[in-house]
Amino acid sequence: MSGEGASAEKARLRGEMKALRAACKDRPLRDDAICRHFFSVPKIVGADSFFVYNALAGEAATGNILARLLAENKKVYLPRTECKEMFAVRWEGQALQKGAFGIYEPGGEPFFGEIDVCVLPLLAADGQFYRLGYGGGYYDRFLSGKNIFKVGLCYDFQLTGRVPHEPHDIRLDALVTDKRILLRGPKEETWQI
Repeated sequence: MSGEGASAEKARLRGEMKALRAACKDRPLRDDAICRHFFSVPKIVGADSFFVYNALAGEAATGNILARLLAENKKVYLPRTECKEMFAVRWEGQALQKGAFGIYEPGGEPFFGEIDVCVLPLLAADGQFYRLGYGGGYYDRFLSGKNIFKVGLCYDFQLTGRVPHEPHDIRLDALVTDKRILLRGPKEETWQI
């Protein structure tokens, strides 16, 4: 698919998924299921540090996940954007400030060390573990060159047959939905648990 065709397909899919999320009436139940599934993934159970998105309205919620990580004394980092870059900033429950795109972000110094798990927002994902974000490329740039377990959270209806992607798009290692967990295996096989 040409770059122009891929852009049009991404725009169409973004609009479709935003409409589906807006129409979803049982998000709190779905968010509880996503949280349960998230904490049953072996790589997550054994991890010590987490970079987690702070959910906007309509996105799979991360509040319960963040609360549990803090309660378990895990190191938690939230995103903060500055210009065209995104940084991880340590969060220990302190007040957040409204930043770019209306997302609440922590103050403090960016962290440049290693983090075990990155939890990403998405509008759509496919069985090849490609995700469709909002189009800014922040997560692709942030994750480039990092050895980190990448987990996408979404409602099951956000899974689709194919997400248009480009060479710079970084694939997920796991998808956690309200109905299932998909793990990308070492030989490109998909494991559903």
